[in-house]
Formats: sequence, C-alpha cells, structure tokens
Amino acid sequence: MAHNDKDPVPVVGNLSPGQLQSLLKMEPKTLGAIQIVIGALILCLSASVLQVHEVHFTGDIALFLVVVVQVTLSGSVLVHSGRRPTLFWVKCMLVLHLISAAFATAALGLMSKHLPYRQSSYHCEHCRKLELHAVVRL
Repeated sequence: MAHNDKDPVPVVGNLSPGQLQSLLKMEPKTLGAIQIVIGALILCLSASVLQVHEVHFTGDIALFLVVVVQVTLSGSVLVHSGRRPTLFWVKCMLVLHLISAAFATAALGLMSKHLPYRQSSYHCEHCRKLELHAVVRL
C-alpha cells in the first residue's frame, strides 16, 4: 500500500468523513427543530400546571425557565451543528444535551410534587383547594 491510500488524518477541530457522515445521518437540523418545539411545549405545560396566579414557590418557576432556555439553546446548537459541522459544535451539542437532561430530571421531580393526590387530611386548606382545582381541570 502506498502512503496516499490511507485516509488522511483530519485537521484538529474538523471531523473525519466517517464522523461527518454519521453526524449528518442523524439529521441534526430536524432533531434541533423538534427540540425547540419541545422547549415551547415545556413552557406552556409548566405554566398551565403551576398556574402563575396561585404560585408561592418561585424556585420552581425559575427552574422551569432555566429548563426551557436550556432545551431551546440545546436545540439551536443542534441545528447549527447540522449547518456547520465542526468538532467544536459537536462537543457543545453533547455538553448541552447532558446539562439539559440533568435539568429536565430535576424539573420532573419538582413537577411530581405538584400532582394531585388523595389523602384523608391535608396540612393546609390551600393544598386541598389546589388538589380539587387540579382534578377539575383534568
């Protein structure tokens, strides 16, 4: 084999042809657009569940806004990495996806504490009204 028969080593910061092909095979632009739509849905659903006029837990709202921004930013980077695939954007995409997964897991835990549940007594009248209101909305 001649020296020219081997695949050239990609320049630092660039993707090899095989890496580029596998990146484009997953359709990053489409996945990024879907992730941006999911961010909008998270915003709408969390606003409807938390009902801003009755909220007395601002930490939850702040976390949900961070999740919406994080998921939307992650989707935007995914779209950009589909347009200009470089090693830097692929690494950014992976890091942002891991951070998004961590925040989404924390938000899921916070949302589960606001789900209506039945029990014989509540610690306050406000919680009983919230449970009844949530059941009526369903």
